[in-house]
Amino acid sequence: MVVTIYKSPMVDMGYDIADYQAIDPQFGTMEDFDNLLEAAKQRDMKIVMDLVVNHTSDQHEWFQKALANKNSPYRDYYIFKKTTDGNVPNNWRAIFGGSTWTEVPGEPGTYYFHTFAPQQPELNWENPKLRQEIYQMINWWMDKGVAGWRVDAITHLKKDLDWASIPADAEDGLASVVKKGQNRPGIDVFLDELKRETFDKYDAITIGEAYGVPESDLPSYIGPDGYFSMIFDFSYMNIEVADVNEWYLGPSSWSTKDLKDILFKSQADIKAVDGWSGNVLENHDQPRALSKLVPNPKYQTGTAAKALATMYYFLPGVPFIYQGQEIGMKNFERHAIQEFNDVSSINNYEMALKKGYSEAEALKTVNAKSRDNARTPMQWDDSKYAGFSKHEPWLEMGNDRAGINVVDELSNADSVLNFTNGWP
Repeated sequence: MVVTIYKSPMVDMGYDIADYQAIDPQFGTMEDFDNLLEAAKQRDMKIVMDLVVNHTSDQHEWFQKALANKNSPYRDYYIFKKTTDGNVPNNWRAIFGGSTWTEVPGEPGTYYFHTFAPQQPELNWENPKLRQEIYQMINWWMDKGVAGWRVDAITHLKKDLDWASIPADAEDGLASVVKKGQNRPGIDVFLDELKRETFDKYDAITIGEAYGVPESDLPSYIGPDGYFSMIFDFSYMNIEVADVNEWYLGPSSWSTKDLKDILFKSQADIKAVDGWSGNVLENHDQPRALSKLVPNPKYQTGTAAKALATMYYFLPGVPFIYQGQEIGMKNFERHAIQEFNDVSSINNYEMALKKGYSEAEALKTVNAKSRDNARTPMQWDDSKYAGFSKHEPWLEMGNDRAGINVVDELSNADSVLNFTNGWP
């Protein structure tokens, strides 16, 4: 699976796309991508890409044209609201913190909507012209030979169109956007059309990043004629935090029995609808599983990494292995908020301080949950930059490189890497 390699200012590690049909120069060229497709074909492999169509970058041509002219048809590609009193349209809180509304420069009282960061303006899926642009883009990639998609943030496409404020759920006077903008009534219209206009035409494999799907909706999502081939099973992914939407509030109390019970129920629910699960312990949005699920550093060993791998690899469904997981990489503790790159980590740190937590408490929470834990470069060897580069990378490397790197593990018959490589 190839994650976001589209042209992007990288405010959110590429999940803010400035051009859906261009490769970001730091990753190469379109010719390089075409060569990748051909090389994969020669090896009987398929390429699955990341599909981010809930929002774009604020640097996308569509959004720039929308900002430049309030009468532009591209205004309706996004969600703009003008208020009579000049205040924000409602009290919804963005996933990354703060209001979901940002004022348009030079237009007092006019705001644009974003579920995530201000640099990620929301696409207006109520607009059929926008939807057709998206479908054409998807089909363009599939005509190239892309076999399928990890479909990002897909349950946010539909919002409650009353745009009404709701009771605040925290001291900031805001309420989580998920209450009005995640898996809302009417989303089925968009997902049915998306599948019909794109995926079905190519027999594509699709994996939905589908937070907030209730058990009653599973048949629609992953049943025999569901929107997606499978969805990621996130039922246990955030077991370590009290509230996934406001994780700055700190850790939860959980046990291995809780984890087992969640896994068993999830698998039973999926089986009941004749569905298929995308089983996952790590991804770019999560801390390292070894650090999260084995919280005592004393036991964060290769044996524990193998146990976790065995636990989820042999569940029914498709196991997804994230880079570094196959060698047992762990979290990397940082000593100041300035050392973080992740916009979500920085915002949650600020929210924790506003809530009354000390800087030390806030930093401890962010170290445990930060997405940057999984975004450090892959550890190929134990050199200064882990064989990833000869130059300083975008994030400081972890300290646990000796023995936890590809070179060392290939020569160790008992390593995590050789254990995972030995699976059929």
